[in-house]
Amino acid sequence: MNKNNPKNLLIGVELDGGWKIVELLERTKDDTGGKFSIPYKVQNTNGKKGFLKVFNISHALDTDDIMKSFQELSSDYIFERDLLYKCKNRRLSKIIMPIAHGDIKVPKELSILEKVSYIIFELADGDIRQIHSSSDEIDVAWCLKSLHNIATALKQLHSIEVAHQDLKPSNVLCFMKEIIFKVSDLGRASSKNFPYKFDTYNIPGDKIYAPIELHYGYIHTNEFYRRYGIDLYLLGSLVFFYFAGVSATIAIFSKLGGISKEELIPNSFIRHLPYIREAFFEAVEDLRKIIVEDLRKIIKVKAEELTDEIISIVLELCEPDPNRRGNPVKRKTIQFDLEKYVSKFDRIAKRAYYQI
Repeated sequence: MNKNNPKNLLIGVELDGGWKIVELLERTKDDTGGKFSIPYKVQNTNGKKGFLKVFNISHALDTDDIMKSFQELSSDYIFERDLLYKCKNRRLSKIIMPIAHGDIKVPKELSILEKVSYIIFELADGDIRQIHSSSDEIDVAWCLKSLHNIATALKQLHSIEVAHQDLKPSNVLCFMKEIIFKVSDLGRASSKNFPYKFDTYNIPGDKIYAPIELHYGYIHTNEFYRRYGIDLYLLGSLVFFYFAGVSATIAIFSKLGGISKEELIPNSFIRHLPYIREAFFEAVEDLRKIIVEDLRKIIKVKAEELTDEIISIVLELCEPDPNRRGNPVKRKTIQFDLEKYVSKFDRIAKRAYYQI
């Protein structure tokens, strides 16, 4: 333990419900939560471990308008907390659940603030980025099982009229013993019944993974359901991550060549769309070659057939034109319904697992 790190002053502090802070978790540059939260590991009197997210609102003191910053940070905490407990009350099994929340009395050496707020979550073994990168070879069945669980998580969110909008590898957590995957971090989510400030952002989530149209500031409809289309794209982008090591957005832009920031405006999107779609199809062909080679290692006979099924999903989920994205059969009714993709990923994952 680095005793010189002031954040270590919270280690040993007892929380309500018999929880105690036992370890500061170091962040990497890709971790979610930003500078306004500090991650710790906690443990209760029964030996159960959890993940503690402390909302570090002392950063507001470094801003020009301290009171406004305090208000915004408090509102962010309340929005995420209430959304999480809505998920918990609806028993969304594939969303990381809050265990408890409250306030910590802060040691004077750490902050001029008397208390800071926190949320305790289920503790996973790591996110899919960490676990996937630590393996020498791609476990295709593992990847497909995770995609099925993630699709299920998004379907559960959509069932309560919530869109995640920031789905990426670091926001998908794995419980290795059960081989269960859950989606975390609803800080940039959008709720149809509880509009919030992030709804006004052109790109509410991570730019590296955001759909192409958002980079242009193009919005094809003001209806809430368009946000479900963002989630579909982000789900498909995880296929690129697993097999090609990049997001769908990076893969597409790499095929497009140079586009200046001045060109990333709504009017340009429609003009550029034919070239964007062509770049997308080229990126998907590269992806196809990678997937079929990985599948051939476990399925000798039907690798091409299974690859075609995966690619057909990617073509629908990551379609650059938001008007064409999703289920083409149900485009006029339930374009972004995830049931089809939940079923397909489930079936494909089982075929890969049993090598059939």
